[in-house]
Amino acid sequence: MGVWDTYESRVSARGGTKRGAALRRETRMVGTKVKDNLSYQTVTIDDVAQEVAVINSDNLNEKTIISLPGEDIGHGGLVHWMDNYWLITERDANTTVYTRAKMMQCNHLLKWVSDDNTIHEQWCIIEDGTKYLTGEYEDRNFVVTRGDSRIAMTIARNEHTVKFDRECRFLIDDPESDHKLAYLLTKPLKLGATFNNKGVFKFVLQEVTATDDDNHELGIADYYKHFPKAPADGGDASTTPDDNVSDDTGKKVWL
Repeated sequence: MGVWDTYESRVSARGGTKRGAALRRETRMVGTKVKDNLSYQTVTIDDVAQEVAVINSDNLNEKTIISLPGEDIGHGGLVHWMDNYWLITERDANTTVYTRAKMMQCNHLLKWVSDDNTIHEQWCIIEDGTKYLTGEYEDRNFVVTRGDSRIAMTIARNEHTVKFDRECRFLIDDPESDHKLAYLLTKPLKLGATFNNKGVFKFVLQEVTATDDDNHELGIADYYKHFPKAPADGGDASTTPDDNVSDDTGKKVWL
């Protein structure tokens, strides 16, 4: 090997350019130092174990999560950490050295029945929706009213939740409540926090009256529209769900 070839080999090993050399040093330093940091954790993201750094924030149910160099954190991913589920609600597009994202703690397991009679479960974030204002016309005057019975829902975008639309109903309440509150999706905003078909949906729901079609024991709205109740004479219902679990992270599906 000649002198010039030796020089090129050394330059390539260090990154090729000053920027490449700086990136190589930074990547090596981050990958080495992060494992000595108290924020270093092993979490599960969409059922796959991954080593990350979890950084606290002033809001106890929000964390910044940073990947190791060369690894990714999917926008809308479901993180299992500290015996809780967390949803990746924001993700930095700059992934030159590592991937940085924000995750929020999930507080509700949403359940619903799709048109093909499949029952789905998916973790989501339910928040107070009174900050959303609604309005209506009264005697030619536009009157603004505060939505005291509104809630906001943040949920990951996927092939199931993308089908949510106006008039979808859900039962959302404490899991141990005997009679759960029913809510109607009134603002199906699907572009506020999604990029390249990945991310989360942020919906606004309005409290509505529960119906006889709701199954409060299972926490599923309109359940009996898909699985009719057994006849009073004790005969079998036309359809009943079987207990089958899907492979989706944080979701259960009965077929």
